[in-house]
Amino acid sequence: MAVPKTLKGFWSSIGLDAILSSGRDVKVLLLLRMVRLFAFGGTTFILALYLSALGFSDSETGLFMTLTLVGDLIISMVLTYIGDRMGVRVTIVFGSVLMMASGVAFAFLDNYWLLLLASIVGVINPRQALLHCCNLSKAN
Repeated sequence: MAVPKTLKGFWSSIGLDAILSSGRDVKVLLLLRMVRLFAFGGTTFILALYLSALGFSDSETGLFMTLTLVGDLIISMVLTYIGDRMGVRVTIVFGSVLMMASGVAFAFLDNYWLLLLASIVGVINPRQALLHCCNLSKAN
């Protein structure tokens, strides 16, 4: 069955033709990335439920999510700047330590402002963690 020209043009513009013509390894990597990001997306819901279970209101949860994203933006810029000077390996280790500290804070703290600080500094947003690695690898 022939594929309509319009559909072929659309496939090409979104890169689907390149994916379909790629090897098995590329397809597996893309599938794994899709599953990983889908799972990370679920953490947003889990975080909202966790904050609700701690007794925070919907407004506080919304503010928490908003400030976390703003903080992630700032941390992204700072880590990228630091990464240019200290190197990728040191910056990734530094970011990993911050993420670990954030996890420990979420396990033991229930204070709203301390959890907010931990989520901003610990870069709990997986998209930003992914961008850190991409930005750092391009920088060096």
